[in-house]
Amino acid sequence: MVFPTRLPRRTRRWRRARGFTLVELLVVIAVIALLAGLLLPALSRARAEARRAACLSNLGQLSKAVWMYASEHDSQFPSVAARPTINEGLPRLRDVLWSYARDPNVFRCPADTQGFYEKEGSSYEFNTLLNGRRQDGLIEQVIGSSRTPMLYDYENFHPDPGGGYGGKNVAFCDGSVGD
Repeated sequence: MVFPTRLPRRTRRWRRARGFTLVELLVVIAVIALLAGLLLPALSRARAEARRAACLSNLGQLSKAVWMYASEHDSQFPSVAARPTINEGLPRLRDVLWSYARDPNVFRCPADTQGFYEKEGSSYEFNTLLNGRRQDGLIEQVIGSSRTPMLYDYENFHPDPGGGYGGKNVAFCDGSVGD
């Protein structure tokens, strides 16, 4: 059997054309970079909304803890410091509610990048106008329990959704949460 020394013309052409050119590779890289640039802002917004949802869940749990505290203390809200580092005479929110909410992560807003959790023991502030007052008291009767804030973020941790509280999430005296 005799083997040809040269490959047929069709085979040689196929071997030369099997790689990508530099221009083709650059075009593919540019398309991938463009798609990544379009997706990153959407992913960033989704992460911010996930942090907001986790914060709302924490506030809901803490409002239930306040209700349990009040049910054991003659329907009175706790008396806590607005900011424990400033108001040293009153206990921290976390210390008062610890027996009702034992998970330390409930007191931390996932968007708290300013260190309130570390300094104050919580990322959330209790409405000090309610300190030691009875549930369904004068403040709630005038404003309405569905509009009286009980707990809220220390600062505007979240993007402003246009709900009236800036970037703060709020737990109201009726147990509802919102922004």
